[in-house]
Parts: sequence; C-alpha cells; structure tokens
Amino acid sequence: MRRLWALLLLLVPALALEAGFKDQDINGDGVPEKIAVTNLMDLAFDQKGQVVGWYVKTYKGTTFSDYTRAPNLSGNGPVVAPEGFTPEKAEFLVEDGRLLARFHGQEGTLTYRIEKSRYTVEIRADFPLSLKLSAQGTPKVLMEGQREPTPSGEGALRYLAWQTKPKAGYALVALAQEPLSGKLVGKEATLTLAAGEALRVYGGQNELVRFHVEGLLSLPGLFTPNIWGQLSLGLLWLMETAFRYTGSWGLAILFLTLVVRLLLWPLMHQQFKSMAEMQRLQPLIQKINEKYKDDPNKRAEATMKLYQEHKVNPAAGCLPLFIQMPILFILWKVIANYEFGQGLLWIPDLALPDPFYVLPALYVASTFLSTWLSAHGNKDLIRQSLFMNLIFIFLVLQFPSGVTLYWVLSNLIGLVQQWLINRSLKPLVA
Repeated sequence: MRRLWALLLLLVPALALEAGFKDQDINGDGVPEKIAVTNLMDLAFDQKGQVVGWYVKTYKGTTFSDYTRAPNLSGNGPVVAPEGFTPEKAEFLVEDGRLLARFHGQEGTLTYRIEKSRYTVEIRADFPLSLKLSAQGTPKVLMEGQREPTPSGEGALRYLAWQTKPKAGYALVALAQEPLSGKLVGKEATLTLAAGEALRVYGGQNELVRFHVEGLLSLPGLFTPNIWGQLSLGLLWLMETAFRYTGSWGLAILFLTLVVRLLLWPLMHQQFKSMAEMQRLQPLIQKINEKYKDDPNKRAEATMKLYQEHKVNPAAGCLPLFIQMPILFILWKVIANYEFGQGLLWIPDLALPDPFYVLPALYVASTFLSTWLSAHGNKDLIRQSLFMNLIFIFLVLQFPSGVTLYWVLSNLIGLVQQWLINRSLKPLVA
C-alpha cells in the first residue's frame, strides 16, 4: 500500500504554480511572446502591446506547455489590440500578487493589470486610447438605456460580450464604471478610452458562479439563472453570509456543509438505513442462493419473503439518492467555481488543489471508512470500495481544496449518521 501511494504521488504533477511571466513562441513564427501565467488563465502579449492569446485553464493552478491545444478566446486576430500606439519598451512586473504588463511609447504608458486568481484584466492608459476587441463566440452589446443586448450597436456602451454557448463554454465581457464610447460591427468591437479611464475585461468560464464572483450577474442579457441556478445563488448566499461573520472561508464551507447535511438528514437516514439492512441480510441471502441455486423462482420467492419478514424494501435507498444528487451536484459546482482567495492551515488557496495531498488522502480514508461501516463485514464490497478509491484519487487530486474540504466534512458527518444507524439496528435473527 505504501509503495502504491508513493507511485500515485510521483505520477501526479504539482498542481500549484507561481504566477509570473515567461517567454514562449505560441504561434510558431519564431518570435517569442511574453506570457502572463496565472492560476486561472494565461495571457500572451506581442511586442506591439496586443493580447494575442487568452488561454482559459480547465484545471486551476496547472501549467500549459502546448498552447496550440489550450482553450483560447482569441478569434481571428488579437483579443485586445491598441490602435495608433507604438511601444518603444515594455516591462513585466509582479507586485502585491498582481501581474503588471506595461508598454511605454511616445504617446504614454499602456498598463494591463492581471489578478493571479481572477479571470479579470484591467486595461488603463495615461493617454486617450482606442482599443479593438474580438473573441470566440457570439458577440452582443448592451447600449446605455437599453434593457436587452443586441448583435451590434454604436454609441454609449454598458458592456460588450462574446459567449461561445448560452450557458456553458467561455465568455469575454468588457465593461467600465461609466458607459464607454464605442461600436460593435460583426465580431469586432472598437472602444475609446479617455486618459486614465479603466476598462475591465473578463475572460473565462461562461458560468453563473463565475459571473457572480466577478460582479457580472446583474448585467442584463448575459446569464439568466433557472431554478437550479436560483438554488445555487441561495447556497452562495449562505456561504458568503457565513464568511462575513467568521472571516474564514474554511469555516464558511463547514457551515454550508452542516446546513445542507441537516436538510438532507432524513433522506440520508433512509438511504443509509436501507443500505445497512441490505448488507446485514447478505449472509441469509447467500444461504437462500445456495439452497435454491437450481430453482430461480423459489430463490426469488424466498428472498422476497426474507425482505418481508425483516421489513426491508430493496428500493428504499434509491429514491433518496436520486432526490439528493442534484443538490449535491449543485453544491459541488458552487464551491468548485468559487474563488476564495484565502487559504486554510497548510493550504495556500482553497480555490486550488491541495499541494500536499492531505485532503485527498482524508477523502479516500473517510470514504473507505464509510464503506466499511455500511458493509457489515462484506469483504467483496470493501475490496471494491478500495479499488474504486484508488482510481478516483486521480480526479480528487485535481479538485479545488474547497471542494475536497466539503466532501471530507460531508463524509465525516455521514460517518456519524451511519454509526448511529448501526447502533439502532436490532440483532439479526436467522
């Protein structure tokens, strides 16, 4: 077991990275671009001060080696292209957790400020600047005074957006505190910034939680939550309320886990009880199978009679599972897509995988212990659980720490519930 665990750790690369800049040729023209490397995305700048590649990461905190296979928001040309600006020199700095790309020219200085744990880039110049923006996806523009976005427009713009899918895929959204002067024609937009005016550009997941975190969800026409989305927003409200009172995202996740498990307690109780009773009857079922191994009709009749005598419904554990699965899936998506920007104990950031693999190990251990409690000595079920855990660990290693923390806490609560159920079961009478 120790050797197998060590092998797994060697096969999985480190999942955290240090944000910074690197040089790499992304398009094969022989000229290296300057790439801003962050936890959620990488931005490639050319020598003209243009953003020629906007690469969104499927797994947070990982490193791209081949940018030709990475998800790229860039359309036919650069994502951001300053017009009438000729940089004479550039500097790339890391200050206070932010990446700064500054391009200096005779006109002045153009600055890109990139958050290492956000999908948002701030673009600012100390001189009047015209920018061209384009991206993959369907373009739309919301004009000042309009209630719904349109495929094109010119005048005072509230926001510009490109979305690859209506409620999935990726999105690029550009907006400022005040309406911007610009136009959208086809898939290309032109914006005019006054000296010192900041443009905020979001490029990342086209997803409800991400829009909520970035403050984009209130913009009309970008994302309309359905009933499951409204439930997600309710869970978000609970978690953020807990954080406001505790100041710790770890405690906020604990609070959210407790609330959800208390709400699901009756359903989980029914499921666990049914599973425990089924496993408890396995020795008697095996005797029936051996006794009537050549007569399937009598075997089925005797098995159903056994269930009736012990008041066990084989299907009782399925319905609670089907009811709770959508809620658990939504909760997983809420935590997985949230950006905490805060660590816990040895974890530097709950939005990224655990760099020391402690939480994945606790998750596997708690899952195995849960199986052991419900198996009632069924060695085949215990072996199957161990095998599944060893396979599943490759996925768990890539989960954000906040997600794994939720599952560990949820499993621990489930262990207590299973223990209470096992204590309440009456001794088996053959």
